[in-house]
Amino acid sequence: MSQPPGPAPLVSVVLVTYRTPERMLWDCLDAVAASTYRPLEMVLVDNSSDDGVELAIGSWERPPGSSPLPLRTSFERRNLGYAAGTNLGIRMSRGELVLLLNPDALVEPETIRTAVEAAARRPDVTGFAPKILLALEVPIIDSVGIDLLAHAEGRQRGLGEPDAGQFDREESVAGLCFAAALVRRSAFGARGVGLLDARYFMFYEDVDWSLRAAIEGHRFISVPGARVRHVHSASTRELDPSFKTRLIQRNLIWTAAKNLESPGVVRVVLADLRRFLGADLRRGRRRLALGVGIESLLGIPRLLRSRRQVQRRRRAPDREVFSDPGVAPSFDVETYRPLATARSLFSVLSRLASWRDDPGLAALVERLRLALEQGPAASHRDLASEVRRSGIPLTPGLLWLVRELESDGAG
Repeated sequence: MSQPPGPAPLVSVVLVTYRTPERMLWDCLDAVAASTYRPLEMVLVDNSSDDGVELAIGSWERPPGSSPLPLRTSFERRNLGYAAGTNLGIRMSRGELVLLLNPDALVEPETIRTAVEAAARRPDVTGFAPKILLALEVPIIDSVGIDLLAHAEGRQRGLGEPDAGQFDREESVAGLCFAAALVRRSAFGARGVGLLDARYFMFYEDVDWSLRAAIEGHRFISVPGARVRHVHSASTRELDPSFKTRLIQRNLIWTAAKNLESPGVVRVVLADLRRFLGADLRRGRRRLALGVGIESLLGIPRLLRSRRQVQRRRRAPDREVFSDPGVAPSFDVETYRPLATARSLFSVLSRLASWRDDPGLAALVERLRLALEQGPAASHRDLASEVRRSGIPLTPGLLWLVRELESDGAG
């Protein structure tokens, strides 16, 4: 495959590490080095891992046969957090295009080239979302961009769904998942969206950045031909669950307070706060509830300057930015495993039918819709049998889902 016409733009791959296992980090670097795209540079910021990561980087060797690849590093003495670490990496980089990449993610050899070609075709688009698959034997979606939902929530598109080709066309997406995303460098400048909000430390920084960008009129598209494999939450699985919950809840509230339109923003913030506090108290997490409430409210006054800037630069109302909530992710956030559900089956096939000219597939989707409307009367086994009888091709991901539903029996 040839390079895009004209001078090829430099792509900077920005990685932020924190106690990333040596083998996982080497695999990530190897995958980038094996990319067929050049010119390319890597920028790595380590957030004070204290586990020999500097030695690990020093002992990494470029895979045999790969062309030279600059690697620039910064080893911090304290943990800056993901957001500030990413900002540092962006400032250190030089590329016209920036690929934000988690160290637990693996790009395929053609991934960067495919994304750059999309950027060349679409100069009107700010960022590009690859198809990110979970690092499992079965092809399961991690995300193809993110959806921005009411109350400023973010959701990974397709999380937990088997990859049956339902996302295999380039289309507009509401935002980007920073596990892997190609962004024009100009978007991080003062005249663009700006850098990530370092106050978030980690979690929801990509939702906040995407929401700010969408409000200002920036556009994003998916690039399903650019594939990435990702170990979901590999860098945060070992964190204290209450720490993760606190940051997610606090940062969602801050995202709403900073970005939503004035009419109703107070109502939304208070509703989110009540929802989170109620959930924490019902689970006996009094200290967590108190911490979330105090930290969220005390932080809002410090967001007012940012809020004024966001609203001053607004080009689109909230209603044009938010996505249809659709189907909830088919994913267990505690075990990090996909869930085989009837709703996931319907979501996969209905999305396929929406853009494929296949009367048989459309008829199958209608039968599944009618069956699901019956509620508990429809068993998982019956729905799986409908799919098998339809004769549609069963991709590996879809075959996995059908088999799981067959073994599950009642829905």
